[in-house]
Amino acid sequence: MAARPPALLIVNADDLGLSPGINRAIFRGHAEGIVTSTSLLATGPAFDEAISGLASHPRLGVGVHLCLHEEKPVLPPERIPSLVGPDGRLLPLSHVLKKALSGRIAAGEVEAELSAQVERAQAAGVAVDHFDSHCHLHAFPAIARVVRRVAQRHGVRRIRRTEARRWSDFSGAPAGRFVVSAAITACSLLSRRLLGPDLRTTDRFLGLVHSGSGDAGWVGRAVSTLEPGRSAELMVHPGDGTDAAGPSDDHGPEKRRRELEAVTSPEVREALRERGVELIPWSRLPA
Repeated sequence: MAARPPALLIVNADDLGLSPGINRAIFRGHAEGIVTSTSLLATGPAFDEAISGLASHPRLGVGVHLCLHEEKPVLPPERIPSLVGPDGRLLPLSHVLKKALSGRIAAGEVEAELSAQVERAQAAGVAVDHFDSHCHLHAFPAIARVVRRVAQRHGVRRIRRTEARRWSDFSGAPAGRFVVSAAITACSLLSRRLLGPDLRTTDRFLGLVHSGSGDAGWVGRAVSTLEPGRSAELMVHPGDGTDAAGPSDDHGPEKRRRELEAVTSPEVREALRERGVELIPWSRLPA
């Protein structure tokens, strides 16, 4: 009898470049744990430090964490006037969502800023292997259209599938995440046609409903649902506990520290081994 193909799992740590503490945690999660991939925030204040750290971790896959809210943009504010506030920073998340849902977002400005973010990463030597986005904004149709063009322009062929489609994904999650996760999932399903068949993604996405509440126990249970021959992405947000929580951050320092403990947990690694799961970066996702 032929051996069953293994389940393939990408463990992606979001927010590289957001802070020194998050950078340290992501690199530790890769060196000592199960993190195979990360998403670089080109707008992040610790971007330069992140680039320096990547040079010491050549096996860590790197994508771009596309960002349209609250951080300092890559482009000068005068180039993207509808996307920034009086302080020159990208608008708050609630403002961006209203624009995206009402169809009033300036697609040309969005494309220019997102392209600039990708170009900043590439100019720093990053071989960008996938896209995802800060607060999953690429799931919204108005932004998905733009992301597709940016991906085509820069030769990126893989993208996060921001969907929770099984009841097991919701089990044990905070009640406040249910409605948010269902809304993001619905938008992602609508956007899939807009992203087109050329952008590859995983069969499953883990972590949407439990974003900000993951721990070693939950990761172990999630691993137990992986299927042979199928691919999945597990999204994590590790930190070393040294950062202060931001104004719209549901991943506070203590929650991030628990996620670092989860991705470096011997019990989680053993659960992966017992399940026969193969850990891969985005670049090894079958085309």
